[in-house]
Amino acid sequence: MPAKVQKLPVFKYKQIVLEPLYIIFDSHGSVPVLPLLYSFHLSRFGYTYHVDRVLNEDGALSNRLVTKDISEKTIRTYIYKLSHFLRYLEKFQPSPIKDMHGSSACNEKLVNNYLNDYLPEETKSPGSMNTHLAALTSYFNWLSSIGLAPLLNLRIYRKTQQKVNELGSTEHYIKYVTEEGRLRLLNSCGTLGDKLMMRMGFEVGLRTSEVSALRVKGPGQIHELFQKMSDPRYKNRELFRYKLEGRYTKRGKSRSIYFDRELLNDMKRYFDSERKTLVTGTKQDPDVFFLRRDKRFAGTAIGPEQASRVFNRAKLLAGLNKHLCFHDLRHTFATLLFHEEISGSEGRETRSESAALIVVAQRLGHSFTRDGQAPATTTRYIRMRIEMLQLEFDGELVS
Repeated sequence: MPAKVQKLPVFKYKQIVLEPLYIIFDSHGSVPVLPLLYSFHLSRFGYTYHVDRVLNEDGALSNRLVTKDISEKTIRTYIYKLSHFLRYLEKFQPSPIKDMHGSSACNEKLVNNYLNDYLPEETKSPGSMNTHLAALTSYFNWLSSIGLAPLLNLRIYRKTQQKVNELGSTEHYIKYVTEEGRLRLLNSCGTLGDKLMMRMGFEVGLRTSEVSALRVKGPGQIHELFQKMSDPRYKNRELFRYKLEGRYTKRGKSRSIYFDRELLNDMKRYFDSERKTLVTGTKQDPDVFFLRRDKRFAGTAIGPEQASRVFNRAKLLAGLNKHLCFHDLRHTFATLLFHEEISGSEGRETRSESAALIVVAQRLGHSFTRDGQAPATTTRYIRMRIEMLQLEFDGELVS
């Protein structure tokens, strides 16, 4: 299990109450002591240290640590950036460090190598690089303040900044649409049908071609789900299972997808209004859920790229990142599902990442490894969850 961060919304120790406390775990589930004490310090006192250059009586410049207040948002950001560095220590074990428990032994060269050699390929973002630098500077300044490490001169070299700027020019973006971005996307859709196509991406995890594969008639198809939804025997059911046949999926494997009650209600509203109007007006009723509205082909089945076309129009009106595509709504669904599976109602991590990834892989239709684990294509959502939390927590958009 990879290293992770867990948030305790309320932590009490004797007369001390911390709201919240972030705890970093290593890959074995153990807690490195110094990062824990650092997190405790930030949560308890709300300040960090930075270096101030002062003149001595003899006129010479010297370094002095001074406190600087920081917000809860910054505390959270610093802990997650620190955990990224600690994972690096655990993964690569650079000399003289064996794992993340030995962070106080890191020297200036090691940390600067991480910032300037390893990190650029990971982040490809000048802003993220500066945040990593600020987080590590805060941590090692704190270590120095308690006498466990010398002051380190951490910096991002000019050539590194140039490299990151070049990488950034390739329009790297996070394949996740924030909650606010999703709302703006839906508000930019002109019809209920178009809105539902978008929700098929970020609420169900469908590919654009799979949106066109949804069928109305027959056992287990959408019309049957409508009947179940209104059946008193299913009044307490919130998720309704639909079997997506393999002939419509990317790898030819059938899988179960799920519509929640709210989504299914809106689907029935579309079925009884917009879709019914098309069927009545064109005298056509193909066995597909979404129908075309353009004059020449009105009432016929949408094509496999229709959801993508709707998304591309709506994202421009919504002001989203121009490089986003419909498939990124599927990534958004998977990231949200991973977060939901790993977190309890109070934000505590209630199950292992590997167990959560298995659920994500099943819902996305990913093939499992020989030992029954989620494939590498699914593990990306560990990192994407951190990016998601950062975007949502900061209130940022991907535009």
